[in-house]
Amino acid sequence: MEPLLGLTLRTDIVLIGLFTGLAYAVLAAGLVLVFRATRVINFAYGETGALGAAIVPVLVFNYGWPYALALPAVVALGAIVGGVIELGVVRRLFHAPRLVLLVATIGVAQLLFFLQLILPDITSATRYPVPINRAVEVGGMVWRGEHFMVLAFVPAIIAGLTIFLTRTPYGIAIRASAENADSARLAGISVKRISTLVWVLAGVLSTLTAVLVRGMQGSLVSLPTVAVGPSLLLRALTAALVARLTSLPTALAAGVGIGIVEALLFANVGNPGTIDLVLFGAVLFLVLVRGRGIAEEETGSWSLSPKVKAIPHAIRSAGWVRRLPLAAGGALVVVAVVLPLLVNASQTFLMSRMLIYAMIGLAITVLTGWAGQVSLGHFAFVGIGALGTAAFVRHGVPFGVAVVYSAAAGVLAAVLIGTPALRIRGLLLAVTTLGFSVAARAWIFGQDLFLAGGTVVTVPRPTWGSLDFFPQRSYYYLCLVALIGAVLVVTRIRRSGVGRSLIAVRENEASAAAFTVSAARAKLTAFAVSGGLAALAGALLAGLTVQFGAEMFDPDESLRVVAMTIIGGLGSVTGAVLGAVYVIGVPAIFNNAPEARLLSSGVGMLILLLYFPGGLVGLVYRARDALLGFAGRRARPVEPAVVKTAPVPASVLVAPSANGGTADEPATPGSPADVPPPALRVQDVTVRFGGRIALDHATLEVFSGELIGLIGSNGAGKTTIMNVISGFVAPAGGRVELSGLDVTHLRSHRRAQLGLGRLFQDARLFGALTVRESVQVALEAREHSELVPSMLALPPSLRAERRKASEAEDLVGFLGLGRFADMFISDLSTGTRRIAELACLLALEARVLLLDEPTAGVAQREAEAFGPLIRRIQTELGATVLMIEHDIPLVMSISDRVYCLGAGRVIASGRPAAVRSDPEVIASYLGTDDRAILRSGAR
Repeated sequence: MEPLLGLTLRTDIVLIGLFTGLAYAVLAAGLVLVFRATRVINFAYGETGALGAAIVPVLVFNYGWPYALALPAVVALGAIVGGVIELGVVRRLFHAPRLVLLVATIGVAQLLFFLQLILPDITSATRYPVPINRAVEVGGMVWRGEHFMVLAFVPAIIAGLTIFLTRTPYGIAIRASAENADSARLAGISVKRISTLVWVLAGVLSTLTAVLVRGMQGSLVSLPTVAVGPSLLLRALTAALVARLTSLPTALAAGVGIGIVEALLFANVGNPGTIDLVLFGAVLFLVLVRGRGIAEEETGSWSLSPKVKAIPHAIRSAGWVRRLPLAAGGALVVVAVVLPLLVNASQTFLMSRMLIYAMIGLAITVLTGWAGQVSLGHFAFVGIGALGTAAFVRHGVPFGVAVVYSAAAGVLAAVLIGTPALRIRGLLLAVTTLGFSVAARAWIFGQDLFLAGGTVVTVPRPTWGSLDFFPQRSYYYLCLVALIGAVLVVTRIRRSGVGRSLIAVRENEASAAAFTVSAARAKLTAFAVSGGLAALAGALLAGLTVQFGAEMFDPDESLRVVAMTIIGGLGSVTGAVLGAVYVIGVPAIFNNAPEARLLSSGVGMLILLLYFPGGLVGLVYRARDALLGFAGRRARPVEPAVVKTAPVPASVLVAPSANGGTADEPATPGSPADVPPPALRVQDVTVRFGGRIALDHATLEVFSGELIGLIGSNGAGKTTIMNVISGFVAPAGGRVELSGLDVTHLRSHRRAQLGLGRLFQDARLFGALTVRESVQVALEAREHSELVPSMLALPPSLRAERRKASEAEDLVGFLGLGRFADMFISDLSTGTRRIAELACLLALEARVLLLDEPTAGVAQREAEAFGPLIRRIQTELGATVLMIEHDIPLVMSISDRVYCLGAGRVIASGRPAAVRSDPEVIASYLGTDDRAILRSGAR
């Protein structure tokens, strides 16, 4: 055949690609099915089939089963395994964030691989069994039994799957549940039962595919193998992403296409790693260009770290309480210093490895635990640090300088890889980083830049000036100093505005932007710090290992360090260290047996996710809380326990009205005729969502000092217009101005910096931050924290943090939130969260306030207090207010003017009394019954 694009085409190459692609197609189909049903990418999918594929030769060779009986048996086993995974893991985590479920499937995959390891041994190295032993030459290619198996089974699988999904009641129910789970429930479909059915189907598909792949590979049955490791899973994921994780026919076609392209590249390109690099580029393109068309998970917190209870007030000022963390940390350092003096060199090597992995755990803590950016390829940055150090030393750079250079290279690489995180997140980001890890191992680390043409590199005797770190004990102390420094830096980041901003972005990106925090800056900061820490750990690992190759940075190790951090306690500095000690130390006790290694990582992670989601650090926190609780009870009489849901502060409920205006005679000064130009102007704004018009040339003006009410039925466009003003929705047409400045094309955090404040309807704020910390996030608007001064605890940063702490204390006290200052936002009632949001607005010093249903979810008595409180905040800030509110008595009593929206248009505007009596407003929203307009009962 003639060359195509410089690639040699032969019939046998295309046929090989076709067979391989058919296997990828079936794998992709299973991934699509599971994603459509549960919105999770199933990392246990391959190992489900691998277990069945490993059992086939055991049954055939050890027990003499005929192949025709062994295959149905393992397919049935695959179905059972899929069902057990759904019932035991997916069902238990059904309401957990999808990323937590994705991580759980990694643990399931390692458990299934462990089961392969304990299967009975096959004494002879026999090729994988196939039912047909004939060989026929067709088109220059020898067709064997495994090829006939693919031709026989794959079309039958595809046809059967198509008929099942389109012609049977269960198939139609699966499609309906995947399309709209809520509507499916209303139609009487059990979504959980359908989820179980889908996982059973996935188990069948995975098992059949794994059996076919093992036969085509001609692998030796005496050796355990990961049937779908990260590299093969990446191929199936690429095919599924081409189909946007929704279209089965497209996924099948894409799988075949990937197989053919891979065969062509393998036959024409010298470096096999080029294939993985091309796939990574394809994944990156797909998630950036087509990722918005893929249904994404819900936003919000998914931290696995347990919350630390506040110190009891009675002992908060006690000296021993303040010194407790320092004393505990000092005791651990003393133990770490003394321990090498009591053990031999090999054990010292092991402890050095623990310290290095603890640094990697810190990197995962910053990126995933705090910033919420899931990386399944982080060990690639460790590889950059290790191989980079070897390359620098090879070119004559001293070891200490090489470590610094490699850490800097890790920062640059992490920022480069983290840039796509500005547009993608969640599951798609996890897939992208997995692709980077595979490409790094297969292609990047194989370049002469790192390996100098060989397969292994050697780091000579590590020295720094006159210091010699070659003895194991000396090198251990070097690693200990590096870990202590990393712990201090990371701890300092968490206690600064940088750390609070990272968690704020993870918890609620929209609210963080409304408080001037740039999500892009926060994410890139997390990637930079995390990449630098991982590369620093890699540089130290190079000096410890001395001689190593690219295989040391296999993508599976990235999954292992994620498991390690979750086992210790994701989001906790202490948890990162505990996880490293457990994952590295436990296998060493059992001579690093594979079973012990698997049980201490993925399986341990799975158990903790299901039963102890806080990780090992949760035990430490429980002990701490018990000690402080006991001391607190001894310090004063036992008081009734504070309920988790705290009420609105009493001091706020009785807060006096600052203005005391009425509906018809507003107390705020002036009217549109005698005040300066509008503080806020929305002119002819149009917004379309698909074919639906949400706003239709909507126009409104809010003048300085006014409090404007915005009313209308659900779906009228009220929240949409606020989202346009805030910068969260881009209009198809129209203009938004703040004090005469056109801000139509500015990002949301830039508008907040110009004095625009926004409160959201759900009052979610930042669940994993305390009230005081949330107010300090808003104080970032006055003085943004810088990374380097914060991480190094330089005097300007320390002074700024003291100012923010003092200002936050004043604001919390001003609104009567003192007793709730150290409570987490997620533990507060809706009403108290509303007050906390208002405290954040005061900290923001916003000049234009957008309040989206500030009394939603609040009891009537508490809602009545919000009118005077909102006026009080407005007076304190000298601000202009635009407020959406369904509490008509409230909005009519405190508003200077009112706008009413209907079907995306302004249907009425003016004084409250005039709007309330407008015929179109009455017909479309208020109705004619005064009981729907006036509050029932005496106020």
